[in-house]
Formats: sequence, C-alpha cells, structure tokens
Amino acid sequence: MWALAATLLGQIVNGAIADYGKSKDVSIAAIQSSAGLAAAQVQAMSLWIGHPLSPPSIMAYAVAIWFFKAVALDKVIAPALGLHWSTDPLAGETAAIAGLVVAGMFSAGVVRFLKQAS
Repeated sequence: MWALAATLLGQIVNGAIADYGKSKDVSIAAIQSSAGLAAAQVQAMSLWIGHPLSPPSIMAYAVAIWFFKAVALDKVIAPALGLHWSTDPLAGETAAIAGLVVAGMFSAGVVRFLKQAS
C-alpha cells in the first residue's frame, strides 16, 4: 500500500515538475517573442518618424498653414491689397493640440541640432 502511494506521489511530483518546466519554457518563449515584436516596432517607428506623410508631419503642416494664413495673409498680404481678412483664433482642444505639435516640432529640431553639434 505504501509502495503504491509512494509511486503515485512520485508520479504527481514528477508531473508537476515537468509541467512547471514546460510553463517556464512557454514563458521564456513569450518573453523572447515580445522582445522581437518590440524591436520590430522600434524599427518601424524609426522609419516612420521624419517621413513627410507621417501623422506628426501632417499635423505640423496643418498648424503651419494656419499660422501662414493668420500672419502672412491676414497681416501682410491682405492690407497690402487693401483687404481686411481675419482668421478665427484657435480655441479649446484644437489650441492645446496645436501647442503640442509646435512644442514637439521645436524640441525635435533642438535635439537634431544638438546631435549635429556634438
């Protein structure tokens, strides 16, 4: 009786150890695959950033067009032609997003300049 109980207990312990080893292998494989996925995402982002049609660039174009309209057309060109144009001010979340875009583009330019200087 004790021999049968010891054999069953031994099989249960061996099965538990084997299952733990398999789960550890699965965890290691999952970590390695997530690291590979993260590396692929970093590579894709590095190719995407700086592309002229990336979303940050398109948002920067929109802010630049608004500033061009508000400053160059409304304050310089229109008065020279005898016209009175006015651009609505940015307000609410649009103003916050425009501020973030301008700050991001400015800081990216500063970082790029500092990298070239060193």
